[in-house]
Amino acid sequence: MSQPKKRKFSGFGGLELEQAHNAVSRLKETFSYVDSARPEGASVSLDDFDQLVLETLAIFEARKKVPQSLSFSNVDQDNLFKMNITSAGIIGLKSDLNKRIATASSLNEDNLWSSNNLYHQLNLLESLIGSSTEAGTRAWIHAFFFRANAMLPSDKHMALTMDYALPSVSISSSNINLSGIIDHVAIVANKKDANAFQEDLQLSNIATNVGYSTGFFVVEAKIHDPVDDIPQAVAVLVACAKHLDKQVVRGALTNGREWIFLLVKLNDDRNEASFMRSQIIHLARQQEGLRGPRVMTHPYPDLIAGILSHWMQNSFVELASDDWFEFLA
Repeated sequence: MSQPKKRKFSGFGGLELEQAHNAVSRLKETFSYVDSARPEGASVSLDDFDQLVLETLAIFEARKKVPQSLSFSNVDQDNLFKMNITSAGIIGLKSDLNKRIATASSLNEDNLWSSNNLYHQLNLLESLIGSSTEAGTRAWIHAFFFRANAMLPSDKHMALTMDYALPSVSISSSNINLSGIIDHVAIVANKKDANAFQEDLQLSNIATNVGYSTGFFVVEAKIHDPVDDIPQAVAVLVACAKHLDKQVVRGALTNGREWIFLLVKLNDDRNEASFMRSQIIHLARQQEGLRGPRVMTHPYPDLIAGILSHWMQNSFVELASDDWFEFLA
């Protein structure tokens, strides 16, 4: 019969390492009890065992000091806690929403990506591919990016890329290194800089750019229950903030039909972070007639595109009076 393979300490992940360390620590605490309870004349000495436990504990403690690599896709709520990243609450849409939507929908009405054409595009996507696949999800997301780009002032332009590999970023307070793929990165800059970013899109160029440019980050969520992916999206934004040395970074989590907008803020020494998020904004659909197609319901596409365009331009600053959202105390 083959013997089971022994598990090396170096193969333990963060959670396993913590559990193993705690178990050995509890075992060490029983030494005094075991010594007093050992039967008189017992042939087995506990000295060697005690030493083995102490050595094992020392190995685990040394391992805990080694930076742990964690990919965005594996981040959960417990990891956020370990990295000193906490929720600062919910942001809600302002009361003048209808006025804002009317203004947003009227921007660049003659553009190919006008408000009306956004609805046509979404209705076409609904009838052709839906959003139940990665390709479908991206098609929906890009439709909103194209409309948001058309809403930008004439002196601003967008550079968009997908699947950007962010280098490892150290979260020093937790001894964790974050890295992974950012699904969508949108940079807003002047025309010259936007063209340069399209040729060579490196986030580090934002920090060194002599002009003004911003980076907005979108994380693709699962088709169902996008709220479950909030820890992963928050981790992406925190890593981007650290990488760019920005105290505030904005982004979104979406499956194309449901959007959650997120704002991350690092503390002054960059060792802790907090995040605020919106409630889910759903795209609503209705059927035209008894046998007609399902079409997008106003005003939700305009709402999402308006927020996206504004947040792309203000992705490194906190909420201000002209924002779509306000903090809900």
